[in-house]
Amino acid sequence: MTKNQLQSDTSTLIGVGIDVSKDNLMFCKKYAHGERIIFNVPNKKMEIRNVVKEIKKEKYEGRIVMESTGRYHLLSALELNRFNLDARVINPLLASKYFKSSIRKVKTDKKDAEVLADMAEKEEKLPHSFNNDKNTLKLKKKVSLVASLDKELQKMTASMNEFKRTSDDLGLKLSVVEKQIFKTIKTLKENKKKLEKEIELLMKKSEHKQEVIDRYASIPGVSYYIATLAALSFKEGEYDQNAKQWIAFAGMDISIRESGNWRGKGKMTKRGNGYLRKKLFQAAWGSTMHNNQFKAYYEHLRANNKSYVEALTIIARKLVIIMFALSKNECFYDSSKKLFSVN
Repeated sequence: MTKNQLQSDTSTLIGVGIDVSKDNLMFCKKYAHGERIIFNVPNKKMEIRNVVKEIKKEKYEGRIVMESTGRYHLLSALELNRFNLDARVINPLLASKYFKSSIRKVKTDKKDAEVLADMAEKEEKLPHSFNNDKNTLKLKKKVSLVASLDKELQKMTASMNEFKRTSDDLGLKLSVVEKQIFKTIKTLKENKKKLEKEIELLMKKSEHKQEVIDRYASIPGVSYYIATLAALSFKEGEYDQNAKQWIAFAGMDISIRESGNWRGKGKMTKRGNGYLRKKLFQAAWGSTMHNNQFKAYYEHLRANNKSYVEALTIIARKLVIIMFALSKNECFYDSSKKLFSVN
């Protein structure tokens, strides 16, 4: 890569796109007069930093777009953020509409980088700027690990309990290996709880987040861990036009099915964060157990032919709305306020 590849003295930089892969990054720098400079660098910190410094020299203040690709985009995003450049990490689905709009069906790293540079210049509906640091990313990875453990442990526990019941019915003793598996599952559960505590402690180090967590934890049924998870998941300043955006992020919004005069029954989309949704559902159950107002509303829903799941889902959505309001108004839950109209 030559100096001429990194900079252009004859025009203004108007868009930058980065096609990310495991080992390499394909950069496309788009200039006002139409020139596009495309080059490839290793996906390593120092090589990325050199390119970032050159972009800074060009006094570029626009957006730099890359797709979310597991962990492979993180080094680039962190370096761009470190130098106060506007990195936007997008869902690949958002980029796909640009790829499909091309008359020529060309799919190469260079073409992808060009498309991302076009998006940096023109696309209005991009995510907020990437502003995570290493600690935040570590927290998110820990939550992802806990979510995976939670899902697999649920399956393993159900399987082993069924195995044990069958053995008991048949009068068979568990073997040494089978007992060891039960012990391993128990140990994994204990370590999962320890990871949850580590997440809480890491979040406590952020003074701003601590205040948000305390607000959420003031809601009946919302444990400190669920409040921590919500504070990490629902970013203040992002998806904050209304509470419905937070509900959609958790995958608890209702899909609309209609055609002409036909209206189908709406279903929960479940497109958002599944682990967050599960914990909010647990919080909804906790709120009905520990708060008379929530309990009365739950009983009202059940009396109006709502199933157990439907009723708790409605309450879980209400909890998200309350969290949104507490964040917006920077206040704590007020138990004296009437939340539901129950006849």
